[in-house]
Amino acid sequence: MRTARKLLVGMALPVLAMAAAFAMFNTSAAQQRAAAHTPTAPLATPEGITIQPLGNAQGYSLSKSTATRLPRERIAFANDKGMTLYVYGKDAAGVSNCAGDCAKTWLPAVAAADAKPVQDWSVITRADGARQWAHKAKPLYTYNGDVDPGSVYGNSPARFGRGPKIGPRGRTSPSIPKDVPLPEDWKVAMMYPVADMPLPSAFAVREVEDAMGLVVVDDFTGRSLYTFDGDPKQAEKACATAACRGAWQPVTAPRIAAGKGDFGTMLRNDGINQWTYKGRALYTYFDDAAYGDAFGSNADRRFEVAAVARYWTPASVKTVRTHKMGIVLATETGQTLYRRSAYIYQSGGGHGLRRGDPIRPAVGRDLGGDPRCQQECDKWRPFLAPASAKAWGDWSTVTRPDGSKQWTQRGFALWTYDGDKAQGDMNGNDNTDIFVSEDKETVVDTGTQYYGASTLFWIVAYP
Repeated sequence: MRTARKLLVGMALPVLAMAAAFAMFNTSAAQQRAAAHTPTAPLATPEGITIQPLGNAQGYSLSKSTATRLPRERIAFANDKGMTLYVYGKDAAGVSNCAGDCAKTWLPAVAAADAKPVQDWSVITRADGARQWAHKAKPLYTYNGDVDPGSVYGNSPARFGRGPKIGPRGRTSPSIPKDVPLPEDWKVAMMYPVADMPLPSAFAVREVEDAMGLVVVDDFTGRSLYTFDGDPKQAEKACATAACRGAWQPVTAPRIAAGKGDFGTMLRNDGINQWTYKGRALYTYFDDAAYGDAFGSNADRRFEVAAVARYWTPASVKTVRTHKMGIVLATETGQTLYRRSAYIYQSGGGHGLRRGDPIRPAVGRDLGGDPRCQQECDKWRPFLAPASAKAWGDWSTVTRPDGSKQWTQRGFALWTYDGDKAQGDMNGNDNTDIFVSEDKETVVDTGTQYYGASTLFWIVAYP
């Protein structure tokens, strides 16, 4: 049985914060537009290298404890198919010592003929002449026993409950085998957490999705930090108006604070000792109310998020701040982008969360470019990618029946909705199809096959 309905979910930003935004930060249009300069943070990956959360964060499990909370606590570098990359402890800098039988088990991460070095990424030449990716001079490999994105040494996250038929309440396998540990000389090539960056105790580096990258945050509050684009000694003068001073607060340092790594301090004219990052003065933004907010990234072109690494985004994609959903993804003309997702009533799929649904890449990959649409199907348009598009960071493509490529982000194919007429419109959000199987022998297919009550719904795509 299938039914369709339109769900309306109130996800407005805090009223007080929005009121303050209009009252306190009435700066010029030039100051409010997004930064026009080139970001200073390096790209996290080169073209052809992706990033994948490990384990349960892939979203294979349908149990209550994992369907609603998918922590991206460990994010690995992966190849263009999403397979985890590894480093070998016996390799020398820029030289691979894994050959013969070793290279049959641990496959060199082959770099395309046109692959270009980016920041910490380089291409080495193996003894047999093959080109291999290296990160921080360490050659990279995949493991021949990995079959799913998020796997580590053959320990597949799919074993947590994915299967051809899932029983009542999204139950998982009664006996989950323990992980097989990695061999002593092998390690996952991790992007996050960042382990080799010297940090003062006041700061941490976390993934901030709204900022599309790894960002320096206040270790106590989790708030995103920003740098002033210019001479730090001029920051006070440049932000002299009351509105600007109220919006951007200097990150104060103890008078006896010592610099560490890229962090230092400077004494301002007003007597405040202020932290700096890579020689730039550090600030917080008044409208960031919680961890994960990065509203300052689109507020004033003179400030940018204090990013350690930024995620690549197609040139045809931009971010737009909205009242209901915060920062969302849109086309370059401002049309909101959507993804098609699945909600499982038996397991509590997270539809009451901040943005309505946790991103479960496994669900997106199962759906692919087929939305299994039941209503207004002629109004949904695939967000197409160039024929030359390659996997990069969170982005990849699926091939449509007509041979064209459609962009995917974190495993989900992206779409636009004809019912949106102006930038910021989200009229397709929560447009929902409900599926109910008549009995335990009837399996419905909403990406993952199971029986019971479930839905497919459209939800705004966010970073």
